Amino acid sequence: MMGALLAAFPLSAQQAPLGGWPQHSRARPAPPVVTPGPHVSVLPPRDAVVLFDGASLNAWMMSDSTPAKWRVVDGAFEVTPGTGTLVTRAAFGDVQLHIEFMSPNPSKGRDQDRGNSGVFFGGGRYEVQVLDSYKNPTYADGQAASLYGQYPPLVNASRVPGEWQSYDITYKRPRFAATGKVLQPAVLTVVHNGVLVQDHRALIGPTANGSRPPYEKHEDRLPLMLQDHDHPVRFRNVWVRNLEALPQETVQYRTPQGDVFRALGETDAVVKARAALGGNYRNVSNVIALGVAQSGVRQFREAITTFTRGLAALPATGRNVKDEAMLLRWRGHRYLSVREFAKAEADLTRGLALDGTNYGILFHLGVLRFHAGRFADAAALFARAQPVAPDGGERAGSTDWLWMSLARAGRVAEANAMLVKRIDQQPDPKPAPPGYAYVTRLKLYRGEITPEQLIGDNEVDDVSISTLAYGLGNWYMVKGDTVNARAAWQRAVQSGGWPGFGFNVAEAELRRLGARRRAR
Repeated sequence: MMGALLAAFPLSAQQAPLGGWPQHSRARPAPPVVTPGPHVSVLPPRDAVVLFDGASLNAWMMSDSTPAKWRVVDGAFEVTPGTGTLVTRAAFGDVQLHIEFMSPNPSKGRDQDRGNSGVFFGGGRYEVQVLDSYKNPTYADGQAASLYGQYPPLVNASRVPGEWQSYDITYKRPRFAATGKVLQPAVLTVVHNGVLVQDHRALIGPTANGSRPPYEKHEDRLPLMLQDHDHPVRFRNVWVRNLEALPQETVQYRTPQGDVFRALGETDAVVKARAALGGNYRNVSNVIALGVAQSGVRQFREAITTFTRGLAALPATGRNVKDEAMLLRWRGHRYLSVREFAKAEADLTRGLALDGTNYGILFHLGVLRFHAGRFADAAALFARAQPVAPDGGERAGSTDWLWMSLARAGRVAEANAMLVKRIDQQPDPKPAPPGYAYVTRLKLYRGEITPEQLIGDNEVDDVSISTLAYGLGNWYMVKGDTVNARAAWQRAVQSGGWPGFGFNVAEAELRRLGARRRAR
């Protein structure tokens, strides 16, 4: 197996599998010791899956599928010796993993019987060793940050027992042919306490104690595991980033710059809505429910297909025009989300001809006009939408866009006079939710908050950030401040909140500013 892997995957001399050393050889040179820099606890990025938030082990279970038995203490969780391996409830393929750990203090034991645990990928097959390797000699391929039984770390970057340490691990799962042949081995990169210690290492097979077993074909996505090795090692701040798309994480939108935005994974809401529909696309309510559920996880193209099938199922004669208009409203909205503007225009215009009182059609056609820079036309549509808004949140949204449209059309006095009426603040049985971005933007327009207060430090939702940042840029643009407008719109498109209209329109605004700059 080793020779075949070397032929298929040539590596540098430094990376050559195992260097010819027998497993656990005590003669193998120990990695040199380095002193790492100060510990820094890295917070999870927005696209991370948090596996431990300091309070709950709900993301974990024991290997027999019973609830996690390790104990949570002081914002960390600790191995409860004798309870067994801890396993993630979710399965993962290629991932970036961040995990922090602490060896017991005072230390007890020596060699492998000291602060021993392990981080396993591939359902327990591939281990990054956890060990108290601070002034604790052991065999080189079994010390902290080794790929157990195969590769020692490049250096020993261990901290004193009782201090927090970190691993940042990139795991690329092995790829197998249908026959079981290894197409690509498992590859790991490990950074220990900020120091690179495993550089794109290709495993020769599963890691094991006392043997070097060959690869056997296994599932692409398997749980992560933490080992109970009878030592009370503590862990905290555990998160992963998926590095490969799940089958349902389909491409929804590609920017002209080549950025790719995908759908999120399937949820119970989508599964239940699909089951309720049951293939009966003549049930317009259930068609819309499924499309809305798909849209909730950014499966916009799938939602477009759902609405299209609903439209095709409408009876050829005697069809309900309001049903047809509503399906066009939703499909046009989602064409707008994936930047297919001509199709959005066709659906929303056709829907408006069928039902001129449909709020969703009026609102989204207004957004489309605004996106095209037709601000007066957008204002006329939002003025029609505002009085038929179905709830407090939509009323705030139509008021916000009406102010922006009037102001950008050069009718600032009219826009401000409209705000004075406070139509958006009239009582409603379904008010806007707390922290709703349009409500916050309206406070800026009314002078109730400053630009610096618009986006709070605790705001983490990507769509909310894009919405707030776009509104700020528009506010600056109305004041003639293109420098700050450009900066705010750039923040909108850097937010990651691509489904939001703020992101969508900010892209158009930046293109217009770029064209204006080139024309000078």
